[in-house]
Amino acid sequence: MDIEKLKQWMEVAQNMNGGDFWKNIFDQDFAGQFMNDNPSGKSVGKERAPVPTFPLIEIAEGAREVIVTIELPGVKKENIELGLSGKILTVKGTNLPPHPDLKQTYTERFYGDFQRQITLPDTISPQDLTAKFWNGLLLVSYQRSIEKVDIIPID
Repeated sequence: MDIEKLKQWMEVAQNMNGGDFWKNIFDQDFAGQFMNDNPSGKSVGKERAPVPTFPLIEIAEGAREVIVTIELPGVKKENIELGLSGKILTVKGTNLPPHPDLKQTYTERFYGDFQRQITLPDTISPQDLTAKFWNGLLLVSYQRSIEKVDIIPID
């Protein structure tokens, strides 16, 4: 078995599932040891708690409106990029540490590049979206189009 090919496959699977793929398959210590070539299982460098999927999202649907709330604490507006392709809303960017010259001895926060794809309930055009950044929350919304349906008589 070619260990390098296996590592590449594991990294692809990890990235395709937003970072949570191996969390459910292996215990985190085992996967971390394997992916980092750290057979001891001891932490190397700064200590880091497991980080949940970043950023966290919430989708609220009404009959006439959909609002997606994306939590981006500490991220600057100019470090965020938003895109839309069909039903897939993509948010990506960079979260920089507030104190880059200090050594982190423990953190539960996520720092670095991130990307998250969100499947919307409707297919819409980018010009139908509005986005506002407020207090670390990116609020993306759109109005649902209400189509009048013509009734077709049945003979």
